Formats: sequence, structure tokens, C-alpha cells
Amino acid sequence: MTLFVIVYLLALFCYFFTRFSDKKLYRALNKYLMATMYLVLGIVTFIRKYEFASYQTLLMTALFFAWLGDIFLVFDFGRGGDFFLAGNVCFTLYEVAVMKDNGFGLMNFGWAFAVAGIMILVFILACKYKPDVFKLGKMRVPMTFYLMSIFTHGMTGMAMALLLPGTSYVVMGIGSVLFMISDIILVTYKFVIGDNKWLIRANSLTYFTGLLLIVLSTL
Repeated sequence: MTLFVIVYLLALFCYFFTRFSDKKLYRALNKYLMATMYLVLGIVTFIRKYEFASYQTLLMTALFFAWLGDIFLVFDFGRGGDFFLAGNVCFTLYEVAVMKDNGFGLMNFGWAFAVAGIMILVFILACKYKPDVFKLGKMRVPMTFYLMSIFTHGMTGMAMALLLPGTSYVVMGIGSVLFMISDIILVTYKFVIGDNKWLIRANSLTYFTGLLLIVLSTL
């Protein structure tokens, strides 16, 4: 496992540079390596520890959608986003299932949905009143739905980390929050600030670290 993490982090470091390579093949292979690593580790852990007919299947489905998102995002931003949206929904359902299985109801973690709702409302208002800053154009509606999914995923992950005892829940919650932060950075990069290598590197760092933590939490 130590070797796995080292190889993964080395691949992530390389991606800080291949992400901007003139040859898309280098970028794709680098990204596909990391995506396949977190998916394979997730599959191996699932087979060894869990029953197929359990809510753990939601987590595997979420990881599979995230993997598809990584595969498609290299050459099709819209289709990649669709897969990530589906993945966020599955992550959220999984986190809710975990909390309910541990005896917590909506009264305990309902605030996570409220905070996610406030975050998306702020985004909608910002797009409406600051269109010269938030330059989404035709992407405004799809990005609103996508951000709704990632805000909900991130906040339910935070709720799980705060409510449930045990390192694995905290690690997964932190991973979910990092995933959410990565997409906030990505939206800022693509639709607000524009070309900035450090922003996109921060996006890659938070995203792939977040996915690694989510998968490691299942161990």
C-alpha cells in the first residue's frame, strides 16, 4: 500500500507538468493512470470486504462514474461533467446511507443540505448580477446543476466526518470536501480568472488527493 501511494503521488506530480503538454497523449496517459489506480484499488477492496447487495455498491458506482468522468473530460468537457454529476449523486447517497446506518437521521445532518443550498444560491445570484465576472454563457444552467451535486456531496461528506466516530469516516469526509474544493477551483479557472497554471494544478492536487483519500478510507 505504501508503494501504491508513492506511485500515485509521483504520477500526480508528473501531471502538474503533463497537464500543460502540447501532446494531449501524455496528459491523457498520466491522468488515466491515476484514475485507473484509484478505481482498481476500490474494486479490490470492495471484492475483499463487502457484499454486492449492500449500500457499499453505491460507493463503487460513484468511483466508476468518477473514472468515466476522468476518461471523457480530457476530450469532452460536457460528457465528462455528466459522469461526474452522476458520481456525485452516488457519493451523496452513499454518505447518507452510512450516516443512517450509524443511527443518524435527517435532523442530524440536514444542515449539510441547507449549506449546499445556500452555496448554490450564492452561485446563481453571482452569475445573475455579475455576468462580466462569471462568464459561463450557455454553460450557466448545466454548471448550476453540476455544482448543486458537488456541493451536496462535499457537505454530506463533511457531515459524515463530523458525526461519525472512526478515522475512515473522517478520511472519506476530508476526501469529499477536497473533491468539492477541486471543482470550485475548476469553475474559477474556466469561467472567472482564465488561464492560470497554478489554479489548474491546485485543481488536480485537491481532486486526485480527494479521490485517493476516499478510496483509502475503505481499507
